[in-house]
Amino acid sequence: MNGQIRQFLEYIALERRLSPRTVASYESDLESFSSFIEKAFSRDFEASDIRQGEIRKYLSSLQSRGLARRTMLRRLAALKSFYRFCIRRGLSKVNPTDSLAPMRREKRLPRAIEASDVESLLGSIKGGGRLSIRDAAIFELLYSSGLRVSELVGLDLADFDATGSTVRVMGKGSKERIAPVGRVAKEAVLKYIAEARPEFSRSKDEKALFISRRGGRITCRQVQRLMRGYDIIAGLRGNPSPHALRHSFATHLLDSGADLRSVQELLGHADISSTQIYTAVSRERLMESYKKNHPRS
Repeated sequence: MNGQIRQFLEYIALERRLSPRTVASYESDLESFSSFIEKAFSRDFEASDIRQGEIRKYLSSLQSRGLARRTMLRRLAALKSFYRFCIRRGLSKVNPTDSLAPMRREKRLPRAIEASDVESLLGSIKGGGRLSIRDAAIFELLYSSGLRVSELVGLDLADFDATGSTVRVMGKGSKERIAPVGRVAKEAVLKYIAEARPEFSRSKDEKALFISRRGGRITCRQVQRLMRGYDIIAGLRGNPSPHALRHSFATHLLDSGADLRSVQELLGHADISSTQIYTAVSRERLMESYKKNHPRS
């Protein structure tokens, strides 16, 4: 089988032109499987000798070793790619990975920033220059309204309603929603519109609410770079992304007693199951607080 694996690696390197790093990853994963099967068979074997049972045993061995589900999924994906190649090249008539039940990915809990760290982040945006005024408005609005970064950069000036303290958001699937804007964020956005935005805009016809130094609509990548700079200044751990402010928005609301349906509406989730993950975050934070502060925890 090692010779067949070598053919596959040459194929993905030379014909598919995958990166050396990706090829090395495939090689490592397939060699792991080959080594396991070699011990199980105690003889030379071909790709066509393998049946679904051997693959199940291999996956079970990975699980018993405590490997992360993500690693197991990657190794299974490597085997599936290898066997598709073997079928096309006539190296095997049977694909033992075909009828395997799909492995579910682990659900990762969203990472919220502590309220005190959010305050530190927002407090790190200082100064009266146009950049500081704009950046304060961006991050205050992200946290206040629970926006995705893509939603924020897609906002037009006309979407902000100062009178109603709301912003009209175009979410996933072109689904529109009205998000509330808190007092602090509203003041920050109003100050930006009055004092800084005219200095950024090079055209009176520019519709974007938030504008880059070059005079056009700011991009998601630019907001991510801004976040990286300010989280370093604030001394935050873990390099949180702008999306962490959306997680924080939801988690802090639930921590303070907001009901799940309201948070679902505010986030613009079509399915409440997408919102329910934040209840797990809140429970996890509650247990951490209990273990940290209760004298007999």
